Amino acid sequence: MARFLGVSPKNKIKTLAYMIDTPAEMSGKSTGADARAPKSQIGSRPVVVLMRGDHQLNEAKLSTILAGKETRPMQEDEILHLFSSPAGFLGPLGIVWAKDLKSAGPILLVDKALEGRTNLIAGANKEDFHVKNITPGKDFQPTTYADLRAVASGERCPNCGSPLRMDTAVEIGHIFKLGYKYSESMDARVLDKNGKEVTPIMGSYGIGIERILTATIEQSNDENGFWLPRHISPFDVVVTPTNVSDEKLKTTAEEIASGLESAGYDVILDDRDERPGVKFKDADLVGIPFRINVGKKVTEGTVEVVQRSTRQSQDVSIAAITGYFQQLLGTAGQGQK
Repeated sequence: MARFLGVSPKNKIKTLAYMIDTPAEMSGKSTGADARAPKSQIGSRPVVVLMRGDHQLNEAKLSTILAGKETRPMQEDEILHLFSSPAGFLGPLGIVWAKDLKSAGPILLVDKALEGRTNLIAGANKEDFHVKNITPGKDFQPTTYADLRAVASGERCPNCGSPLRMDTAVEIGHIFKLGYKYSESMDARVLDKNGKEVTPIMGSYGIGIERILTATIEQSNDENGFWLPRHISPFDVVVTPTNVSDEKLKTTAEEIASGLESAGYDVILDDRDERPGVKFKDADLVGIPFRINVGKKVTEGTVEVVQRSTRQSQDVSIAAITGYFQQLLGTAGQGQK
């Protein structure tokens, strides 16, 4: 829309439509027609959020403003009921919004980035139409202004002024202080050092071993798949004969695999009757640290060793292949893992 109108997304108002559902037992409506209605439709209240066109909503901030109440996206019939318009053309005009969060009526939350702005563009609540020159506080009255947007990479820290950096993270462990919530509900008691009966404070401590694999893949991947460090890889080396129909290549591959296994390394022999490209691709997808390609250079007494993480290859003498890996990975083989 910004491109169509020839303006910056900063001049656009983005309208996000949600609903708060209040179950019957919370709203007190448990008789008559309300008792027969689905709980998701009992006591529902619209919540509309206005954001700058280039900003994203932080759902945690939204939950905080609404005192922890859960929201869900409006359904098509709910959008039509409030806006008299299909989604895609929604805006704040022509609707009587709640004066505050405790008042009746639909709630309109406007992000603080729009406060004080003038001549903005928003949906006209009419299919295929938008409205120009809208000013919050003049053309419509928000229920409240609030800090609702998600921060973006590069923004300045309000304390030190340094730019914010956004990184991908995976939780591999956690510690939760549960307090007395569960111990009191279970009526759990223990004796303290003085022999007095007390309610214990509970905590939760956990580590997700399988998440270590997830974290590794997040950090070590490319367009061909991922690679694993030797400590957690199922194999150290995959030996790949390029043509199992060639007895010389097949025999050489088997001898190399056997020699490396005897030296203590975890080795898998890919002796499938497949094209070399298929085998190479599968090895890349599995993430095995090293691949030994046993191909036409066997006649010269060498094979190609490919390191998965760097994709660098090196020709190595077949006679010295075990020594090559001992120098590269250590002599203990499996014991190093």
